[in-house]
Amino acid sequence: MHICIDKAHAMPAYRQLYSQIAAAIASGELGAGAMLPAIRVMAKDLGVARNTVEAAYKQLALEGYAKGQRGIGYIVEDLDFSVLEDEPSLPDERALIEQSESARNREPLGGARGCSFDFCYGDRHPTMLPLSVLRSLADAALSGSASADAVRYIDPFGLYGLRDQIARYLHSTRGIRCVPEQIILQPGTQVALRNIVSIFPAEERIVAMEEPGYDAARYAFMCAQCALRPIPVHEGEKAFLDALLASDAHLAMVTPSNQFPLGFIMSLSARLKLVEWAKESGSYIIEDDYCCEYRYRSSPSPALRSIDPQRTIYLGTMSKILSPAMRISYIVLPAELLARWNAAHSGDYCSLAWLDQEILRSFMASSAWSRYIHTTKSLYQRHHDRLVRCLERELGDRVRIFGADAGLHLLVEDVDGRSQDELMRLALEKDVRVYPTDQYWASSSHPMDSMVLMGFSGIAAESIGEGVRRLARAWG
Repeated sequence: MHICIDKAHAMPAYRQLYSQIAAAIASGELGAGAMLPAIRVMAKDLGVARNTVEAAYKQLALEGYAKGQRGIGYIVEDLDFSVLEDEPSLPDERALIEQSESARNREPLGGARGCSFDFCYGDRHPTMLPLSVLRSLADAALSGSASADAVRYIDPFGLYGLRDQIARYLHSTRGIRCVPEQIILQPGTQVALRNIVSIFPAEERIVAMEEPGYDAARYAFMCAQCALRPIPVHEGEKAFLDALLASDAHLAMVTPSNQFPLGFIMSLSARLKLVEWAKESGSYIIEDDYCCEYRYRSSPSPALRSIDPQRTIYLGTMSKILSPAMRISYIVLPAELLARWNAAHSGDYCSLAWLDQEILRSFMASSAWSRYIHTTKSLYQRHHDRLVRCLERELGDRVRIFGADAGLHLLVEDVDGRSQDELMRLALEKDVRVYPTDQYWASSSHPMDSMVLMGFSGIAAESIGEGVRRLARAWG
């Protein structure tokens, strides 16, 4: 066995020795029962310290290449490496990676595709985040008394102080009465939905879902092995309620304060009938209040959970008011479901970073929070109004606009009936990115094929006008 130690190499000498002996054993050069040279002899032959050889031998013994016997030395184990000889030839790894990269949607919303005018939904423009406030809060969190929590496991439901702030916020803005013990912090709505359905037995995981509806929620339910019942909302409230009553669903996922993606508000009459369905069938409503802050011509409508706290599981998120990159959402459970949650998630740890939670807790407890909320609402209203005005001025009666006056997006329909694929292609030719609506439908055939989605939260205000002018030339 030939061993060579390069003392100028970045790899430590003991690792070089270990690697060469392991390779000799794997190749069969050192067979089972062979005795490794004595530590003293090997050290002298290689011109290295004894502890270098000893470290290499101990690593070989630890990994099972050799066995140390007192008074004898290290003996090679009986290892059968023939199992590795029949491995089929693997394709080039770089080709596999490139193939995977080309197939993977690296940006969940589809990405701007290099366009200068990107009307994406949900993303924020970098200048809109209160970075100076967040930096100061981070410094305070790491230097203050709260930093003691940074070195230990925290409550599986999340920091109590943050949950208390969320409870206060919900009471003041959404009319929801709850206590921090009912609030469970989650790393995003999809995870929250999977965890919610996990507390129900398999036979009850039948979910009525709005059609069209939030595609990420549909995916989460599918991953949780739920049976989905698409319930039409585009045909009116009567069709929605009739389909719900005729279904065998035990859960209903709804967006009553701003239906996604159509943008309308569920009437009080429909809400009351939805509550009646839940009570009579022993079912639960999952209320996704994803965009409750943004109404531009009226006050936000009350949350469904403020009407019925017993049968409504409330979902809230910080993605729209702060940033989707922060991945902080929360569940408000009815009190009677807490025992189920604790049983299903008894081994869970909190999945959100302590620092993120402490920064948000401090932010919500400060006077800066209310100012920030007001500023953000005003900013998005200006973006919304500018986009509507530009569409009406530049495209006029060539398009119809849906979902105005709320949320962070509009739906724009081409009156000539061109497909969304054609509309997006024409827009791309003018350096503008608008987005499809196919993914919000469970079926491949739907009445929104001539509609595209245009968001306004991630585009600079000064770019909206030029982007729409380019759209007018593209679609004209």
